Parts: sequence; structure tokens; C-alpha cells
Amino acid sequence: MGVEFAVLGDVRVRIDGQDLDIGHARQRSVLAVLLAEAGRKVTAGQLVDRVWGERAPLRARNALYSYLFRLRTALRDIAGFDIAHRGGGYVLQVDVDTVDLHLFHSLLGQAREAAEGQPALALFDRALRLWRGVPFDELDSPWLASVRDRLQKERFAAQVRRQDIALNLGMHAELLAELTTATTANPFDERLAGQLMLALYRCGRRAEALTQYRTFHARLVAEIGVEPGDQLRRLQQQMLASQVPPPPAAQQTAQAPEPVPQQLPAASPWFISRTRELGLLDNALKAAAGVVLVTGTGGSGKTSLALHWAHREAGRFPDGQLYVNLRGFDQVGRPLSPDDVLHGFLEALGVPAEHVPAGTDARAALYRSQLARRQALVLLDNAYDADQIRPLLPGGANCLTVITSRDRATDLITHEGAVPVPLTVLDEAEAVSLLIKRLGSDRVAAEPDAVARLVAHSARLPLALAVVAGRAVANPSFPLSALADELHEERARLDALEADGTTSSVRTVFSWSYRTLSPEAARLFRLLSLHPGPDADRFAAAALAGIDVSRARALLDELTRTHLVDEHRLGRFRSHDLLRAYATELTEKEDTEHERRTALRRCLDFYLHNGFAAERQLAPHWPPITLTAAPDHVPHLPIADYHQAMHWLTAEHATLLAATAAAVRARLDVHAWQLPWVHSTYLSRRGHLAQRAESQRTALEAADRLDDDLARATSRLLLGRAEILLGNQDQALKHLRHALEGYTHLGDTTGMAITRFSLSSAYDLQQCHTLALEHAHEALRLCREAGDHAWAAFTLTAIGWYHGKAGHHEQALAHCSEAKPLLDRIGDRDGRAHNLHCLARAHHKLGRHAESAQCYRDSLALFRELGSPYLEATTLDHLGDALQAAGDHPGAFDAWTRALEILEPLAHPDTVEIESKLLNTSAR
Repeated sequence: MGVEFAVLGDVRVRIDGQDLDIGHARQRSVLAVLLAEAGRKVTAGQLVDRVWGERAPLRARNALYSYLFRLRTALRDIAGFDIAHRGGGYVLQVDVDTVDLHLFHSLLGQAREAAEGQPALALFDRALRLWRGVPFDELDSPWLASVRDRLQKERFAAQVRRQDIALNLGMHAELLAELTTATTANPFDERLAGQLMLALYRCGRRAEALTQYRTFHARLVAEIGVEPGDQLRRLQQQMLASQVPPPPAAQQTAQAPEPVPQQLPAASPWFISRTRELGLLDNALKAAAGVVLVTGTGGSGKTSLALHWAHREAGRFPDGQLYVNLRGFDQVGRPLSPDDVLHGFLEALGVPAEHVPAGTDARAALYRSQLARRQALVLLDNAYDADQIRPLLPGGANCLTVITSRDRATDLITHEGAVPVPLTVLDEAEAVSLLIKRLGSDRVAAEPDAVARLVAHSARLPLALAVVAGRAVANPSFPLSALADELHEERARLDALEADGTTSSVRTVFSWSYRTLSPEAARLFRLLSLHPGPDADRFAAAALAGIDVSRARALLDELTRTHLVDEHRLGRFRSHDLLRAYATELTEKEDTEHERRTALRRCLDFYLHNGFAAERQLAPHWPPITLTAAPDHVPHLPIADYHQAMHWLTAEHATLLAATAAAVRARLDVHAWQLPWVHSTYLSRRGHLAQRAESQRTALEAADRLDDDLARATSRLLLGRAEILLGNQDQALKHLRHALEGYTHLGDTTGMAITRFSLSSAYDLQQCHTLALEHAHEALRLCREAGDHAWAAFTLTAIGWYHGKAGHHEQALAHCSEAKPLLDRIGDRDGRAHNLHCLARAHHKLGRHAESAQCYRDSLALFRELGSPYLEATTLDHLGDALQAAGDHPGAFDAWTRALEILEPLAHPDTVEIESKLLNTSAR
């Protein structure tokens, strides 16, 4: 199936040469925005803004979701195409080479790399042939207009560059008509005027060429009040003197080039993509920034990026390119001194050795003088720090200095205005592309699973991928799955990434950064490998190392400066998998087992005690567990309210799950059952139901190993409640019956009451309404016996819910109304939200739709405050039902749309039913 997505003209989709119906203008605008941002996340708010701008209607989001649904339906048969919902936004997944806009940019990039000659001309021609007219023709919004304007400027620049290449190839006669039309359309463009003059001159029409100059000169002076630039005036003088050089292709002998340094080493033939970073370098060049700082961890491809870009843009620096490896992070020797580097640069610039002065300051002054009138590129590779770099910066405005370093050198950004270009690991698509380039598409396509594992185990680090690819090329008979198997074990991964020659070893490259650290920072780097989660904040780092938080922050700054740790979000620190493996090796060699276990325990205590404080804010009605005292140097965070608790638990969600697993591995079983307890309410509120169940299974196993009856009963209760939410009622009943036995044996009345309450929920969902009511009434009796007013109110609401399901809606109202003042008095928002939800359903079933809708809205506001997206979505769904029953179809559509927006990121099955409601409503 041949698929084409086209926006360089009217927006269209063609399959095997036939146009596909993709809807009206607004729907095509949605597709146009997604195609322009293919592979990148666009939020719903951004889509509304880009499609409608300031003229967005009141229900723009409703229309947007309808358009997205219809586009998915219309394009669902196209292989590899999807509009995926990710993290609060939409990502268009498509082969970018089938989108004319992205193919245009790809071809332009290839043409720029080819630089000159027929290959470059052919690539420019192919790129320009993709244009069918005005981009996004007939579609209108401020964002589309701005992108349209940018694309037309890119097209114009490509046309002008293509004409330069054609003139250099002697194609002046073929260009005359095209250039005449272009200069008429752009009467003040000096470059076009010069191209037309040159074409006329080379066609033997010298007088017309000079007339063209006089006409252009007069127009500039009369209408703008400026003279032509130096280049155009120089061309006129050459024509007057009959000294215009022939096209380079026609020159029989090349003139001896002016002696200029051309020191750039060869660029890597395996360089891949890095579109964003190349764009930053391009922008810095356009803005005449002066200094660009490319930073990243060892093996991230800083030198490859800098050399690739430098070779591509070398023509912009006719006075030379200087290069030096400053050996800031190297296996042998010390970083080069600025004094020695300046001596070498001055000789390259033509200064005789005997005229090179002594002393860094004198040499730097002469170096700046030599470059003052030159248009040169200086590439300072593998720099150590700002002090090494500063004497090597040119003073001239026409020079550009590109620096690569593992050190962030923030002083250069602050004082010299350096443009930062941070380099991270490759994304997944770039990593696969690198393997394809090295191994060939057939070999990669034959083992997609193995390729995915190779990419994952190499942490998408370019150096690691290069080592893997080198082994595969050297051993063509080896299946890629065998190489992936070698990298599977984390402890052996760095061994498998040893290359021939020690300087290519991933381990060795990391060691060059590690040995520059202070002893304290080196210790923290090692201990961070014990941290169980994907990232850590300064408080967790302080707990691991057993130091003050302020000291931990200073050491983290040292680690980020050398890119052994990355502050990927404000206050959140991480290392990629290979650096973690390296740190793990180091801690096992340099730190004792006791030191490692103590550090891990401090870390788990940090998450347990602060998690407990957060849980108390979320569910103060739950009977608390008893914690052992935390050791010294475990920071206690000021978690003072519900929102602070939710914020912290959201940030540490993945880490708390990982901390539980780490506790199991370390046989710290008290932590292994208590960490799931502190996490349980959060997981339920956020809709992470499978994670809640799995963590409670882990807790139960730990409680069994401890032979702790209270821990066992508590874990059984929470596991049973998790199974209820997952719909596994038989499993839920099994665990809840065991929990009830445990609490009865312990004489724990509150535990018995909550378990009875939970049993009633499970029986209700099995449609055993009599048993549900029996357990609920027994739960109510036990709550009153224990004096637990909160759980008594929850149970009254549950009894009302069960009566409602049995069709006894007046009884439902009575019980929920009895619970409401209790809940208002204790101020439990979760209980009040459920109570209002139950009241809303009773009103709805009794035909009181206005009262129902109001209760749903009040319940919705509370669930939103609680940060419970699943319950918020469920309430919106039911609100939509009530509004539709009341005849408010737009209101129902809006409620279901908002519910769908929440449920889609959760991949919840209820989305199918809600989409069906939306389609039925929009069809009215």
C-alpha cells in the first residue's frame, strides 16, 4: 500500500494514488497540526489553539475529540499510523518519509551535507518537487499561518541555494527565465539580483547584466534609501573589468587556495539524526552567538555531533577551521594547557614559531588579533573547564567557537553568553537508525525483538551502540539475539561492551569522569547506584549518604557538572543504565557490604517515614500502622496537607514501587510490607489498581515470612480491597475472609469492621445483595461499638448504595442522608464525595434529574480536589447520563468528553462505552 500524507499544498491523504476522504476543513486542520508535529506530543489545549486560535468556540474540545475519533476511524487501515494518547497529549505515529513536509526537510539536510555538485542539485530538485502549492491551502489559523510562512521562507532559501549550485555547474542559460521571474517577485533581494546578473553575464549579455545592476541600485536607493551590499558591488566591478571568474566546474586549473588552517578530523560516517541539537547549532550560527557549548556524558556523541556540523558548515568559514582535543577527560596525561594550544593555533594561522611570544596572555592577545578579521571556526573538543577554555576564545565577531565538554561550564553561559547544547542519549528511533546504518536494514528487520533489547541494554548511548554494532559487523554469523543475551545481565553488561582497544571501552570512558571527582562526590555517585527508583531528589541522596541535605545538594552539583548524574527535571537526578551499572561495580569494589546495606536501609526508611506522613494526610480515617524509629540523617519532609502529600507521592510513585522490590531483595521484610501500606491509598486514588494489588501480594509474602499476624491481616485486607476494584471478587472474598479471621483472633474491632465493610462490597459486586447488606449492617454495628464515626458514616453510605442497586431508591436516600451530616462534621472529603455520588444516583433513578446533576457536580468537585482521576471520570460519565435524561444533550456531550480525556491515558476499558455515547450524541 503506497501512502502519502501531503501538506505542502492542500492537506490530503493518498493511498495507492487515490485521495482519501479526511473530512471538512477543521478536521483536516487537526490532521495538519499532527502531521507537522509527527512523533511529538501535542496537548489537547495546543491542538485547540493551533486549529482555532483566539476564535475557538466554547465547546472546541468536544469538537476536537470528535475529529480525533473520526480521523482514527478514517485512517485505521494504514499500517504504522496511529494517533496515540500519551501523558496528557496526542502523538501522531507515522513513517515520516510518507509526510511531504518531513521528507522535504530530510532532503534539504542531505543536500546541505552534499554541499555542491550534481548530487546536491538532485536532492534540492527532489525536495522542491514535493511542493504542490501553498502549505495547508484553504486552512486558516494563526499557528498554521506562522508555520506556512516559515515553510515558504525555507522553500525560498532552498530555491536560492539550488540556483547557486546550478550556476556553479555552468547552468546559467537554463536559469535565466527562472531567475527573471524570481527577481520580479522579489525586487529587493540582493542575492537573486546577483544571480541574475551572473547568469546574464555568462550568457554573453554583459550590457544587460550591468543594466540589471543599475536598475536594482536605483530601486534600492529610491524606495529604501540604502546602497547595495559589498558582494553585489564587487560583482559589478568584476563585470566592468571583465574579471568575473568562470563557473568552478569550467575552470581548467584551480587557483592556489589562500593558506588557511583546515584542521577538522574526519567526521564519523555513522552519525545519526540529532535534529534538535543540529537546529540549536544552526540557530547559534544565524544569531552570531560566538560561543556554543555542547555538553553531555562520556560516550554521548558530543565530538561526533560537533564534527558532523562543522564539516557541514565549513563553507561558511572561508578563513579556516581550527581544531584541538583539549584532553580534559582522557585516559592518559593531563588536560592540555591553554599556553600549548595557543602556540599550535598561532603556527596554524601562519605566525612563525620564532614570533610566537612567551606567556599565555601574550599568546592569547596575538591569537585574537590574528582572528580579528577572519571568518573562522574554532572547535575546542573535550574541554576540562571554563578556565582552560577562556584564553582560547577569539575576539572577532565573525568567528564561532564550538566547545564539547563533560563539564557543564556554566560560567561560560553566564559570562561569555555561550549557547548551551545539552546532549542526552539517543531516542529509540535514532538508536535503531544507527544500527540500521551499521548493520543494514535487512539484518535489523529480521530480529526486531533482539534489536529492541540491544537498544534498551545499551541505554541508547551512542558509544555503547557503536561497540555493539562493531561486534555484530565483525561477526556476521552471530544472531543479534545472542548479542542481546550477553547484555541482559546488568552486572556483566559493561564487560560485554568492552571494545578492542581500551580507549573505546564504555567503562574506561566513564572512568575519565569519575577520577575527577572529590572523594565525597565519588562516594555519593557509588551509593546512588543503590537507590531503587528511576530518579532521586536531594533528600533521598542525603539519606543514602548519611549527610546533611545541603551537603548532598553541593555534591549532586559536582556530579551533574561532570555529567555522571543528570538533573533531568528540576530537583530530580538520575544516571542512565550503563552509568548505574558502572556505579554498581564501583560500590561493590570500594564500599563494604555493611556500608551498602546501611545506606540502602537509610534510603528505605526515608521513603517509609515520609510516605507514612503523606498517607496520614490522604486517609486519616485508616487505623495507622506502627513504624520503628528512623535513624539519624533520614530527612523528614514538611508534608502538612493533602495537596503536599499528593504532590510528593506523585513524584515518588515509581520509586515507592521499586523500594518495595528492593526491600524484598535485601530481605528487609518489615519495609517490604509497610511500604505498600503507605502507598495503597495513593494507588487507589490515582487508578493504579493492578499496581496496588501486586504491591499488596508482596506485602502479604513479607508478612508471612515475618509470621506477623497483624501485618498478615492488614495485608490481606488491603489485597482483598484491591481485588474488588480489579473485579476479581472470588479472590477478594478469599483474602477478606482470612483477614476477618486474623482480626477476630487479634480482637481488633476496627479491623473487623473495615473487613466486614469490604466483604459487603465484594458481595454486592457479585450481585449477592442480601449478603452485602448483612455484612454492611454488621460492619455498622462494629463501627459504633468501636466508636469509629468515620467508618460508620462510610458504611451508612454503602448501605444506601446497596439499597439503590436493589431498586429501593427512597431507602437509599434515607441512609445516605443519615451519613451526610456525619461526613460533613468529620470533614472527610473522600467519604463525602462517595456519599454525594450515591445520593446523585438515587435522585437520578427517582427522575429528579436536576438534583441528581447537582449532587454529581458536587461529588465531582471533591474527587477533583482529591486528585482521583478514575473516580472523577466515573462521576463525569454518570453526570452525562443524568444530563442526557434531562434533555441537556450538549451538557452530556461535554461531561462524556471530559471523562474520555481522563480515562484515555489510563487505558481504561470504560473508554469504549463513553466513545459510543459521544458518537450517538454527536450524530443527533
